[in-house]
Parts: sequence; C-alpha cells; structure tokens
Amino acid sequence: MKLRPASPVFSIFLGMLAALPPLSIDMALPALVPITAALRTTPDMAGLTLSLFMAGFAISPIAYGPLADRFGRRPVLFAGLVLFTAGGLAATFATSIALLLGARLAQGAGAGAGMTLAFTITRDLFEGCAAQTRFAVITVVANIAPIVAPTLGAVLLGSLGWRGIYGVTALSGVVLASVVVLGLAETRPSRSPTGPMLPCLARDYRRVLAHHETLSHIAVNALGFGWMFAYVAGSPLVFLGVFHLAPALYAAIFACTGSGIVAGAGLNGWLARHAVPPHRVLLAAILFALAATIALVGLTVAGRLSLPLFVPLLVLATTCFGLAAPSAAHGALDPVPDLAGIAGGLLTSMQMLTGAVASLAVALLFPALGALAMAGTMAVCALAALVIYLPCILPSPVEPLA
Repeated sequence: MKLRPASPVFSIFLGMLAALPPLSIDMALPALVPITAALRTTPDMAGLTLSLFMAGFAISPIAYGPLADRFGRRPVLFAGLVLFTAGGLAATFATSIALLLGARLAQGAGAGAGMTLAFTITRDLFEGCAAQTRFAVITVVANIAPIVAPTLGAVLLGSLGWRGIYGVTALSGVVLASVVVLGLAETRPSRSPTGPMLPCLARDYRRVLAHHETLSHIAVNALGFGWMFAYVAGSPLVFLGVFHLAPALYAAIFACTGSGIVAGAGLNGWLARHAVPPHRVLLAAILFALAATIALVGLTVAGRLSLPLFVPLLVLATTCFGLAAPSAAHGALDPVPDLAGIAGGLLTSMQMLTGAVASLAVALLFPALGALAMAGTMAVCALAALVIYLPCILPSPVEPLA
C-alpha cells in the first residue's frame, strides 16, 4: 500500500528519515563508557564514534543530492538506508575500536540520505504554504528525537548492552528501507543522461550556487543551526561546570530547551497555514534570536549569571531555530524544483558543517571565556544570519533559475 503524500503518516515518515542522525548520535551517548571498557580503548577513541558518524553525515549529502536529481529519489534513498543499516550491523558486531569507527563512519554517510531526501521529496510534492507546513512537521519529528534519544539509549544499554543500541539503529534502517520499497512512490523519475556524469553534476552545482535566493537561505539555515549547536556544545560546560547543577536538573533543562525547537517548528506550521509569508517568519526568528543571544552576552559580561535569567533566553534562542528552519528550507528548495536534490544536499551539509564549527569554537574558547564562549558564539551566528538576510532575502522576489 502506497503512502499518500497528503496523509500525516507520510509527513511522520519523512520526519523519521530526518531524525535518523540525532537518534543515532544521542542514543549512543550512554554507550561511550562501556565501549571503552569492552573494546579496551581510550575515552577519546570511543568519542570518535560520534565524531566520525557526524563527519559521514555532513559530507555525504553533497553526493546524494545530485544523484537523486539524476537517478530518482527512491533508489538513492534506498541505497543510503542500506548503507545506514549495514553500518549499524557492523557496529553491533564490531570486535575492535577500528572496526567500530569504520562502521560508524559508514552509518553516518548512510544517514545523510534520510535528511537530504526528506527535504527533497517534500519539495517535489508540495509548494508554497503546503510545503512549509510539511517542512515544519519534519522539523518537529526530527527534533523530538534528541529529547528522547538519551533516555532510550540508557534503557537499551541496561537491557541489551551497548551493542543493542547499535542493533536498534540497524533495525530502524530496515524498517525505513522497507517503507521505501513497499510504500513510497517515486516523486522524481530519473532523467535521461545528457552527458558524462561528473561534468553534468558540476554544471548543476554551479547553477544552484549561482542562485543567490537559494544560497542565502541555505546560509541562514546553517547559521541558525550554528547558534543552536553552540548551545548544545556549551550547555554541559556551562550548566555543569559554571552553575554546578546536578546532572538530573541539567537533563531537565536540556529537554526544556529541546522542546523549544519543537514549539518553534509547530508555530511555523501554524503561521504557514494562516498564510504568513515565510520571509517574515524567518526575519522574526532571526531578530528574536539575536535579541536573546545579545542578552545572554550582556548577562555574562555583567556577571549576572542566574538560572531564572539564563534559561528562558536559551529557550527563546532554540525556539527561534525551530521557527526559522522550515522557512529557511522552503526558501532554499522552492526556487530550484528541478535541482531540489542538490539544494537539499547543500542545506544538510552546510547545516552540519556550521554546527561543527560553532561547537568547536565553543570548546576552544571556553577555557578562556567561560560561559561567554557559548553566548558569544550564539550571538555571532544570529548576527551573521541577519547580515545575510537583510540584503539577500528581504528585498528580493524569488528569482527564476538561470
């Protein structure tokens, strides 16, 4: 039975594709200590199981996007899910840290297909407010995953061990691949080749990179993820190291801020259904994020760090990412329907690479600046998003693809 694009189940399926990366990362967090003991390795090597997964996930969409434009969505998505599943199985039965790291790199590369094709398929099937509403649903489902994943990982660790966590990720890949085979209709049939693959891919990439409307939205989305990921990277340093909170309280605050992303995406969908233009929603999200992060910087510089002041501002900043992301994705893919795969791949890759840079900046600056490293990085990302938005998005109508 084929999934109906207008059904809620279809939107949830696309959201689950986008949720593969955060589920696979955050579920594995409780496993790092037992992996260190079981494979007789060091904590930093065990930590590479996360870093290499993210590296594979960040780079692979650059290939998935143009391949999906050339060969169709279903075969490329299925291939990515098979790679994700194979990586999960290899991680489950890995007998050395080297094998586990290779498996996680492959699994991350497979996961890149899920998020890239979720955005691309949405653009194939929907336009305007309908597309933005679906992007909002994808964002909601994808961001519920990081909230529940650590708890789920802890439960699996207690019942199945660390190998069971990777086994469950492999099982999720099998389920989603089965849905692709049995329930997903092709939304973009393969194109007849018009020349050698590499020159054609280079030409298509040039067309997308020359389209300033798409590129601007990709950059704004990446910077939104940057201010959010700077918080993700800095929150344990600030709340556990500066505020000296108990781990349970920190977990509750982290869940609260994560819920802000879901709330922001839900608000975006509501505004789309009420025909509020996406560029206005995006501007409001950037402005509120900038106000919240500047206030965080001010409080930190003034030495007025307190939970009642700090936490609401962080919730506002993460809510603004949830509010901005669906509009940014819509603005990135809507102008280039025939190259939506490439645009979706760039959207995903730039998001992850910017998040990695933001988290690295927080880690490097924290020993010298403390909480200001997190707040300052968040503010810089929000300010950069506004600097790009004002000249490149606000005054510009959607331009035709060259």
